[in-house]
Amino acid sequence: MSKRVLALTKYKKTGKINTFIHGKELFSSSEVFQMIEDDGIAWDDLRLIDYSKKSVYESDLRDFHDVKNTLENYKVILLKPLSYLKGKYNMMKYKIKNLILSADTSIPLDKAIKETPKQKRRRVEGNRPNLNNIKFVLEKSKVESKPINMVNLMKTREVAMYPPGYNGKQISGEKALGIYSRIAVKLNTERGNEFMFVSDVVKTIADNTGTVTNWESFAIVKYKSFASMLAFNTHPLFTKSFVHKDAGIDHTYVYAAFTND
Repeated sequence: MSKRVLALTKYKKTGKINTFIHGKELFSSSEVFQMIEDDGIAWDDLRLIDYSKKSVYESDLRDFHDVKNTLENYKVILLKPLSYLKGKYNMMKYKIKNLILSADTSIPLDKAIKETPKQKRRRVEGNRPNLNNIKFVLEKSKVESKPINMVNLMKTREVAMYPPGYNGKQISGEKALGIYSRIAVKLNTERGNEFMFVSDVVKTIADNTGTVTNWESFAIVKYKSFASMLAFNTHPLFTKSFVHKDAGIDHTYVYAAFTND
């Protein structure tokens, strides 16, 4: 099975250092803004690289370790693309659980949400927004009419943590996030937004930021326009489903990344 590497780099004033150059570059951005849970680093590059050969991956990894001390900051994470069979299994599992399949646009989404608390949404530790970056990114996309790519790293709780007032069945964090994800995928698909890459996280290879997390999953979502993103984020079923994401997620990093397309 192929390997993928997510690499974030911050260069010193001496200039750019080329890393992970022998794999196939799937995604690249030099305009990166942290939206949720900020590590305080203004990253110069965010890249997703795919390797079909283990020997090439190992060669690039050795080369990176030789030059990493010449970088100001770095974060390198090894990913495993979700296999076709695992994707099929997940779809069957959700169908058995009577959750909403993202490909079926005929099913009313409100059937996927059984309970909602009366309290307003509460941000928990590990899910804090960078309001300045969020405002800047939305304005940039609106003015320049550019697509926005949201790069997500996620870690779920062992048991979902719902706020007081929620009387639903106790479930795992993974299942709570699954409820939210089915709805998010469906609403985005209907609006022409695209889930470009989805992977499991294998491990963090290298990180000098002091904020190493045992991530579990990774995804890049491409919003085709400001209007499309706004329509998704303000949809009543999306806002209603957020209780499941907040309950299921233990920690998340979300980066907005612009490309030239």
